[in-house]
Amino acid sequence: MKGSKVSSVIIWSVISAAFIGPGTVTTAVMAGSVYHLDLMWAVVFAIIACILLQEVSARITIASGLSLGQAVIKKFGGGKGFWINACIGSSVVLGCAAYEAGNILGAVSGVNLFHATDGKMYTVLITLVSFLILWSGGQKWISTLMTILVALMGIAFFVLALNIDFSISAVLASTVVPKIPMGSELITLGLVGTTIVPYNLFLGSGISKGQTIPLMRIGLTVSVIIGGLITAWILLAGTLVHDFSSFPVLADEFRSKIGEVGAWALGIGLFAAGFSSAITSPYAASIIASNVLGAEKKNYVRLVWSAVLLTGFIFGISGVKPIPIILTVQALNGLILPLVSAYLIIIVNDESIVSKEHQHSRFYNFILLLIFSCVLLIGFASIDKSLSAFAGLKESHFGIIVVTTLISVFLLGWKIFKPNGLRG
Repeated sequence: MKGSKVSSVIIWSVISAAFIGPGTVTTAVMAGSVYHLDLMWAVVFAIIACILLQEVSARITIASGLSLGQAVIKKFGGGKGFWINACIGSSVVLGCAAYEAGNILGAVSGVNLFHATDGKMYTVLITLVSFLILWSGGQKWISTLMTILVALMGIAFFVLALNIDFSISAVLASTVVPKIPMGSELITLGLVGTTIVPYNLFLGSGISKGQTIPLMRIGLTVSVIIGGLITAWILLAGTLVHDFSSFPVLADEFRSKIGEVGAWALGIGLFAAGFSSAITSPYAASIIASNVLGAEKKNYVRLVWSAVLLTGFIFGISGVKPIPIILTVQALNGLILPLVSAYLIIIVNDESIVSKEHQHSRFYNFILLLIFSCVLLIGFASIDKSLSAFAGLKESHFGIIVVTTLISVFLLGWKIFKPNGLRG
């Protein structure tokens, strides 16, 4: 049994490796640098929400024996279900492709902190190694590699955090007392949004096949908590710096404050974060192609992850910033995450898909609704930010966002809790 628990943790390490990428490093360092410990509670909330949503995704697959795509078809019928899968699946795959350049360049930035040279050479090398791993490796091999990379990240950022002068009582207080300092709204949403990502929900469903619910919970919880600790350590390290205009500048700050070990730890952690995400992003796209879009042939699945990797490589090697594409994908993912969350909550409460003995309690559903309200708020804020940037608008529409969120949460809650609303 002990060996099974360890194996489950290794399998689920893919999730923590996937959400701790260069974007997480950037967001957490910014949060610590500007707001010190005030936003540590957002990391804790994000980890709890991530565990619960990932648990729902995996529970549906384990309890029903269906992939998420098959569960959607069973719930909504062949016609409507097909279009739901097509829209959500293709949007999330596009998201994987749009952010792959950032993953690869994040790994390149980490290597450059050790030996600065032409970044294009590192870009080619990292892309090639990622390709070979994805081509030859199965789930077990990739999970083992992700466990090693997560361990590297953990050690590197823990070394940085150990050099910060802080009191344990202050850290503990910041984890349970929510504070949103003036101007920190976007960073707060970013800390949550960079942890709960849409493709991880599909990835979690795909890797849960063959597991039991108890083992899944152990592996998932341990893996995500480790990822959360790493994010917290990055935030703690960020409290040490005052200027974060680039990773080389950040390395110089760490070097001046705690010595050469600071720069090395940042380089190792940043490389591990970028390289792991450069692999897991195409890997997640391949699982979505198989489990949601219905691509059963191995060659089609390989074509999907190859396209994602190639897209990242092209933007990375050319130096072209795909800003319009990223803005569009941010808007799509801002809508996709709450949509996927809502569908998960609806499906897991349907006794024709998940039997009553495997369903959650009423209290658990209340917590899921709370999480849904938060991811919906994040989604609407992301859409508003992207569309405003595209249109050149500066004003926020936060009031409209809050009202729309409350109405949506009420409608979903009514669908779940009304008598016989989702039964059979």
